Amino acid sequence: MASSGNLSALLKQLSSASQTLNEASNKLTEQIKEIENALASHNLGVIAWVELRRLREPVGKEYADVERIESLGYSKINGKWGIYVSSRIDEFEIFESWLLRDAPRDLRILAVDAIPKLLEEMIKRAKEVTTQVLSKTDTAKALAHSLRTKPKKGE
Repeated sequence: MASSGNLSALLKQLSSASQTLNEASNKLTEQIKEIENALASHNLGVIAWVELRRLREPVGKEYADVERIESLGYSKINGKWGIYVSSRIDEFEIFESWLLRDAPRDLRILAVDAIPKLLEEMIKRAKEVTTQVLSKTDTAKALAHSLRTKPKKGE
């Protein structure tokens, strides 16, 4: 058993480690907010997701392991556009998502390295959506023209 002096020293080290970790985590969160603000300024409005990792998780002796999939995305959830992380287990229809800046610390750490991959996916999706919009614009133009054209008498 630890002596009270040793326990006191451990608690002091724990307090210091906690303070240092929280300060570092806050700095990371501030940089994530900067990234979110920069993306929001582009007003892109397209949804894009990239996978962060897949984990096998045991459920119990009677069940097979399940697969947890964690992803990073730019999306609109509950009416708010932002960078999100999600965690899902399809077998149990479990889905959780957080704004990246509010996500559990381990997911924030993991997600930072995937941001360039997310940006690439956003660019790809923006190009795909642009192609679709242009195609539908031509269709809408033809429909608008046909609706504006008055039928001739006797037709």
